[in-house]
Amino acid sequence: MNRWHFPLNLFKQATTLHKLVLWLLVTSLALLMLPLRMAQSLFLQQWIEQHAASIGLVAMACVGYLLSLGIRLGLSKMLEERQQGTMKQRIQEKIGALDHGERAVLREFILQGKSSIRMPIHHHSVADLLDHGILAQAGASEEYAIEGTVAPVKIAALARRHITRKVLRLPEEQLTEQQREHLLASRPEFAANLNRSGRHAA
Repeated sequence: MNRWHFPLNLFKQATTLHKLVLWLLVTSLALLMLPLRMAQSLFLQQWIEQHAASIGLVAMACVGYLLSLGIRLGLSKMLEERQQGTMKQRIQEKIGALDHGERAVLREFILQGKSSIRMPIHHHSVADLLDHGILAQAGASEEYAIEGTVAPVKIAALARRHITRKVLRLPEEQLTEQQREHLLASRPEFAANLNRSGRHAA
């Protein structure tokens, strides 16, 4: 993220309290730095002189509050980026060690031409891909008599760019009929069951 975006994001995420503190700070500083002639013309000189100490304390308190808020948001952002980096590494390591069943599950997205597919989330290959952050649940689950808990899943955003045809051991060019038949024969066993007509949720 560009460093200049941080103050803007801080303001966008601000609650009513944060905005109130920010405007208190701006108002306090404006009063303290108000030119003498302008203060006199606005009949504020005497009031500012009487309350200068209090205005200064308000400004200092606001600065302290906003600094602590910025530090908290900064630490939260750092933690989020660290967790995301760890997840990316975990995904890359898993993609480099996919087994036949996991590749077959991921190939379903190409064979069916869909971005979201209903799958049994407790199936060993599907569950492992979900656990490693390669797949993500994309909707509510339903209970099926044979397949168990079924839910729409999709390839997670962090994993999408790494799931290439090469990783899935698919040719870059158009599949031949023979290759397609081979892939259809190696599909996960649940693929045909869930697509079979007459199959209903329990």
